[in-house]
Amino acid sequence: MSPEARSAVARQAAIRRWTRTRFGADNFHTAGLPGGEIIDAGLIDLARGEESIASLLVSLAAPRLRRERVPLPREVFADADVRLYRLLERSNVELAHARYLAYLRQAASFADACVSARVA
Repeated sequence: MSPEARSAVARQAAIRRWTRTRFGADNFHTAGLPGGEIIDAGLIDLARGEESIASLLVSLAAPRLRRERVPLPREVFADADVRLYRLLERSNVELAHARYLAYLRQAASFADACVSARVA
């Protein structure tokens, strides 16, 4: 296994431990957080260094997610807002802006839910 792959596996394990401790579930989707599925996918893709809609969304939301203490990789994609929009534009130019805003709302809803959703 390459060092990058080992690092990705270790990062995913750390995220699972953190979410289990804070929310009582192995991932955000299972914890029932809105937008949890895309955040889970984005964290996995970021750990692997893959550019995807999910990893770009997590990169874009990184400052807010860090304030909520979501364990993110040190390196996130630069210019994630522009890159995300361009990626969405490639699949459907007419709906790119609406999809971009919808993804931003998902990330905001997720971060808002992190504030109050904790294991008692």
